[in-house]
Amino acid sequence: MSYPFHPILPAPGSFNAQRLAPTLLWRSCHELSQNCQVSMDLTVLTLLAGVSMVAQGRYDLKMPYGAVKPTTINILGVAGSGEGKSPLYDKVLNVILESQREQRREWRKRLDAYQGELEEWRTEEKVLTQAIYRKQTKGSKAESECQALRELHKRRPEQPREFRLLYEDTTPEALFSGLDRAIPSAALATDEAEVFFKGTMNRARSHLNSLWSGGSTVITRATKEDIVLDDVRLMLLLMVQPGILDKYMETQGQQARDSGMLARFLVCAPPSVRGQRFYSLHTPTEWDAWAEAETRLATLTKENMILVHAPDTPRAVLEFTPEGAACWVAVANEIERQMGPGGYFESCPDHGSKLAENVARVAALIHLFEGHEGGISPETVLIAMDISLYHSGHFQQVFLPPPQEEQDAHRLTEWFNELRQFNWRIMRYNDVRQRAPRTLRDKKRLKDALEVLIVQQQVIVFTHNRTRYIDLMPWLGPPDLNML
Repeated sequence: MSYPFHPILPAPGSFNAQRLAPTLLWRSCHELSQNCQVSMDLTVLTLLAGVSMVAQGRYDLKMPYGAVKPTTINILGVAGSGEGKSPLYDKVLNVILESQREQRREWRKRLDAYQGELEEWRTEEKVLTQAIYRKQTKGSKAESECQALRELHKRRPEQPREFRLLYEDTTPEALFSGLDRAIPSAALATDEAEVFFKGTMNRARSHLNSLWSGGSTVITRATKEDIVLDDVRLMLLLMVQPGILDKYMETQGQQARDSGMLARFLVCAPPSVRGQRFYSLHTPTEWDAWAEAETRLATLTKENMILVHAPDTPRAVLEFTPEGAACWVAVANEIERQMGPGGYFESCPDHGSKLAENVARVAALIHLFEGHEGGISPETVLIAMDISLYHSGHFQQVFLPPPQEEQDAHRLTEWFNELRQFNWRIMRYNDVRQRAPRTLRDKKRLKDALEVLIVQQQVIVFTHNRTRYIDLMPWLGPPDLNML
């Protein structure tokens, strides 16, 4: 019997709800989930996407190893028709859309004024150009007119930037042009992502990857000036039906995996809630926590308005506390270890390689949303770890259906988690064979599933007095064998 390691990552399929329960994120998502009758899993990631939309343009994140990264996250929600994607999308993004509509009216007024100023400028330019032409054709010098023209060109009116945080049904050129000419931070968001997966936007994977990473990208156009995007921010919120995603994976899935685009996503593919949603006239509808969440989203949205007039405004840089940095390093190191043989991420190293950074970015977003002061604490890092690792299981479910022994291990873990809640720790091996979910009572399938959990250090199998036992909580250290 060996106890060499104390894992920090949650067991596959488990989730520490107690850690999240006091947060505004959890309370507001619970209200949204209950009142809109949408999966809690999808609600949490959708709200985090909304926070990323309004935070990425004004905040960056300094990683514990010194690099400065965006607070951008990409979210993919996979749910069938009638699962509540559209009501949830509308509710979370309502504050952002309202601000955008209000600012668009102001932008149109500024645009009208700009058109008038531009006409006056062009008239003055034409007058000076003609004056220079007349003098030069007569052999005279036009130094004063040339100087005036140079000064005029310095005073050419600038087209006002539009406050646009959301793009939906758009082409790559329109989106990238918007990031260049409007404010330099936006989201490509849609509750019907069929357009993305079937359209030209999907072929802009390299540009999307560069922007997620915080790098620069150049969009080359045949008949127009190139679009150069430096230090801009773009996040994706895509909600898609499973059938559409399946067809996409059949035709272009491998290319998308190889490009690294899909590895950057946090994925949610929740169980269906259809057939479980019932209304009652006697149950009060509460929106207290959501009202607080909307206020926070509105505040973060307004912080982006400075980008209309000063797009180069430096972003605030969030940092970890020393303890928070140490906690993240421990999480990142274990994720790296789990990409080795027998680990959680052995078969999806592309996803595992981006997961630790996603944990850091989610921690930064939670820190902002909760209104915490100072550096990012270890408690916030652990909450971000819980959310990211839980949805890591969704990623593998969607893009990498596991072999039978891993599926069985996941099912066995769910059953063990139920027992752990009642402080069950030591079980006889034969009792597990008799009481486990029916498909796992097969001798070989149970053995294979346990071997997966042993490698992941979620359980330990040992023999005492000729009887085999299973320790469900090996991280607590050696058990008291006198109690067996």
